[in-house]
Amino acid sequence: MYSSLEIAVKAISWVTRRAMSLIRVTWYNATNFAYYVPLPLSTTVYGRILSLDSPTRVRMGSHGKVGDSVYFATGRTSRIEIGERVFINLGCVIVASQLIEIGSNTSIAEYVTIRDQEHRVARGEGTRGQGFLVAPVKIGKAVWIGRGVYIGPGASVGDGCVIAANSVVKGAFPPNVLIAGAPAIIKKEIG
Repeated sequence: MYSSLEIAVKAISWVTRRAMSLIRVTWYNATNFAYYVPLPLSTTVYGRILSLDSPTRVRMGSHGKVGDSVYFATGRTSRIEIGERVFINLGCVIVASQLIEIGSNTSIAEYVTIRDQEHRVARGEGTRGQGFLVAPVKIGKAVWIGRGVYIGPGASVGDGCVIAANSVVKGAFPPNVLIAGAPAIIKKEIG
């Protein structure tokens, strides 16, 4: 059993953490998100949210959690749509030139990169002046994305999928499958 002192310390600790999260959400709403759609007050922010431009066009559902040093970037007309109860762990990079959709109840591990654009490459020319390949990214509901995954333009991941760590995901994947590899392939059905 906990003593009265231990209970008081735990309560003060919880209140302090929640207060700091509310201060962070209020700060980011005032500096980045207020001009588009403010983060819900139910969002928990564990550290800094990084962004290149204001306003950052991110719409996040309620009860989301954002880890430290998560980077969001959007253009004037592009946007990032995030469902309810989505957890984005530390060091993730989410860059939209058009549209990135992330379904509710999705968990994203640390250092994941999701981009709807990437450089074109011409043999002997490199990437300079070659333009970009841009295509929307759609991630379904209740998806688990492992550490260090790269999800590129045009990717479509069905509901209930699990993406193994360090996978490179491009193309369409049906619901409820384990996806792994570089390039990612379906390893097996889940459930």
